[in-house]
Amino acid sequence: MAEQVLSDVKVLELGWYISGPRCGKMFADFGADVIKIERPDGGDPARRTGPFLDDDPDPDKSIPFSHLNLNKRSITLNLKSATGKKLFRELVKDVDVLVENFSPGVMERLGSDYESLKGINPKLVMTSISNYGQTGPYRDYKMSELTLDAMGAEMYTCGWPQNPPERRVWDCLLYQGGLQAALASLGALFVARGEGIGQHIDVSLFEVQAGDIDTRTLMTLSYAYSGDVKEREEALGISVLPTGTFPCK
Repeated sequence: MAEQVLSDVKVLELGWYISGPRCGKMFADFGADVIKIERPDGGDPARRTGPFLDDDPDPDKSIPFSHLNLNKRSITLNLKSATGKKLFRELVKDVDVLVENFSPGVMERLGSDYESLKGINPKLVMTSISNYGQTGPYRDYKMSELTLDAMGAEMYTCGWPQNPPERRVWDCLLYQGGLQAALASLGALFVARGEGIGQHIDVSLFEVQAGDIDTRTLMTLSYAYSGDVKEREEALGISVLPTGTFPCK
């Protein structure tokens, strides 16, 4: 197989569902050796997310799971057991990047927080993706794409003016958060290889969403500087494709 730009990079992924696996996928797609660690009791929950190949709800036939985990190797470890923790630490010794998207505090309770792991791998780049970041008043809050779209004002730009705001389709933010995490991780990896110093990357999905530049940006700037609250428009921007809402069967 031909060498790729990240062929000499090793990644350990404790990712589940979308944002963590999306980050790992970006590395894997560019040639990195990505080892995905799944729970022994059913693996990544994305395995149970449809649609499924041939409409067969088999854990190995989930199309979203396959899309997010192409080009990775997968193992199972019980990180709560002494054996699992020992094996995990052995793997950490030999990787460049560790990606996880557990709730804040989980890695610390497992004895695998950054402060603990950098002692066995000083060059380690550990990337943590969470709802509202590892610190702050919202750290332990639950979230969904719906609530995050609302808090970040994205919903205000979505939907018809005469109707209530609507969330964006699918799980755009989770995919976007994983992409931003991968870019930040690459920057930290560049520093680690150049200066021999690892970093802990703290990715807040809310900050990713709030900092995004889109149609909402004009509205939030307008309100911040003039107090003017603009109405949603029926069509934003110009497209070569048909746009709008159409009655369907």
